[in-house]
Amino acid sequence: MRTWTSVVAAVCTVIFSPVRAEPASSCGLPQEIHDGWTMSAPEKQGLNAALLCAMDEGIRGGKLANVDDIVVIRHGVLVYESYYDYPHQLNYDATTRHNGYSMTKSVVSLLVGIAMDRGLIKDLDAPIASYLPDYAGLRAWDKDRITLRHLLTMSAGLSAERAPAVSFQYSNVSFQYNNAETELIGTILRKVTGKGVDVLAQENIFAPLGIEDVAWYKNPVSGLPTSSSGLSLRPRDWAKIGQLVLNRGVWDGKQIVSASWIERSTAEHIATDKAAFGYGYQWWVGHSPDKDSTIQWAAALGFNSQKTIIIPALDMVVIFNAGRESRNMVAPELDLLNRYILPATSRD
Repeated sequence: MRTWTSVVAAVCTVIFSPVRAEPASSCGLPQEIHDGWTMSAPEKQGLNAALLCAMDEGIRGGKLANVDDIVVIRHGVLVYESYYDYPHQLNYDATTRHNGYSMTKSVVSLLVGIAMDRGLIKDLDAPIASYLPDYAGLRAWDKDRITLRHLLTMSAGLSAERAPAVSFQYSNVSFQYNNAETELIGTILRKVTGKGVDVLAQENIFAPLGIEDVAWYKNPVSGLPTSSSGLSLRPRDWAKIGQLVLNRGVWDGKQIVSASWIERSTAEHIATDKAAFGYGYQWWVGHSPDKDSTIQWAAALGFNSQKTIIIPALDMVVIFNAGRESRNMVAPELDLLNRYILPATSRD
């Protein structure tokens, strides 16, 4: 039986003992939802948890960019994820899909690579009219000279209601971002495969990667899935797309899309109107400051600052999702990447 003296001593110990703060590394620790990811604390994969937690605190305190979630993968391991709540807005967690908007385009690019691997598309420089002979509009204005490569690099000049002002010699094209060009890519994929981009992605990407919770917007008139936008995945599933690219098309030892396509599609093929970005085949290409040099990355980007960023030199994938505009909307997540995530990462 405990004496009165021992009870008093125990109470005093509780009252007067110093409060132990939670270790800094506890912020952003991934939760197990059985989606296939291996998880660890960030320190085990060479990340400074204190810097990540400083970022987390700044976001929650309203001092940094408004984001719904951040997911960080290092060495193929999920090391950090954090979800944020805002008034009068859908709040996200690891099991909630997030609309990727134009990140959809980069998934469609992977489907083009798969179609090429299978011989269904043989030549990026063949006129698109050869794939779509029934599309009368493509025969106007010299559009028979537009190729699939032009569509992939947003250089077909199709956004104008008049004849395109650029020459269609590939060495003399200009970048003009336009959803219609990606929609034509989806139409070509449907023509050569007999399937919509949603079915193609399900069979060839989502199923192999273990991505099960998918929504894809369909045009209410045609009933067809859109190719330029509309794909919703969980943030950790967007990270799987990024990891597939980082792995040069391999997942669980299986080549999903050829390494050569990954290399070609994520290389810069055309300059854009954004100083820090180039464009590949439906992928953006950019760089961040890294001490006395720069570090290169490729990214799928979408409206409201959706970003899947692949950083080969660091063996890293970073996901940002946002559902509302940030007060620093120019590139708020890149600020988080450059100020916190990259400095937190060892160069092993």
